[in-house]
Amino acid sequence: MTEKLPGLVYLVPLPIGDDSLIQYRTEFADQEIKKIKYWIAENARTLRRYISSLKLDIVIDELEIFEHNHRGKEIDLIKDLNSIPKNEPIGVVSEAGLPCIADPGHRVVLWAHRNDRILFPMVGPNAVITALQASGLSGQKFIFHGYSPVKEGEWKAWIQTLQNGLWRGYAHSFIETPYRTDKTFSTLLRLLPQETSLTMAVDLHGTRHYIKTQSVKNWKMNKKTWGKVPVTWVIGF
Repeated sequence: MTEKLPGLVYLVPLPIGDDSLIQYRTEFADQEIKKIKYWIAENARTLRRYISSLKLDIVIDELEIFEHNHRGKEIDLIKDLNSIPKNEPIGVVSEAGLPCIADPGHRVVLWAHRNDRILFPMVGPNAVITALQASGLSGQKFIFHGYSPVKEGEWKAWIQTLQNGLWRGYAHSFIETPYRTDKTFSTLLRLLPQETSLTMAVDLHGTRHYIKTQSVKNWKMNKKTWGKVPVTWVIGF
């Protein structure tokens, strides 16, 4: 099918843990990836390591990888995208697993729409969606908030906003850097009401894979130290 669609922009998922790849890798995905010479990546090293792990006889040094993240200027991204020949496929990858979800890849997608490029999202994992699936909280009404607040005053105001009647019944998900996991956990247990449901989706598809939803009260009864481990959080009031 894709042979008839030159210049596709592929949204290519990366593993979110050691066990991800064996779950979603397919012969179709391998064949499509072999076609792509031009890539947009948050971290070029991550992409090179991923492609090497596939063992598809792709010569890594022949790939053109443009590195762009949320701190980069859009004008630089557009310049790099415009330099790619129109009929050449482009691959987009994200450190978050699935491009454009908790990821700045949407800027590439908007460019593709403006330039009549056909988008081809490929199936794969995303920590935010995976955590929500397994949380037991609402998958009908949910909000992803990006990163959690940092300062104490910001935390209090944010939690008060989430408890507003307008957002009752919603699942509220967010992420934080692994080195702040224990601090985030302690802050949530201190500021959230006792009856609040709190999901911790820990090291998804990794060696410490663990997903648990329970009340703040019960978390306090079984409080533990997690260390520097990636967690996706979901809150339900």
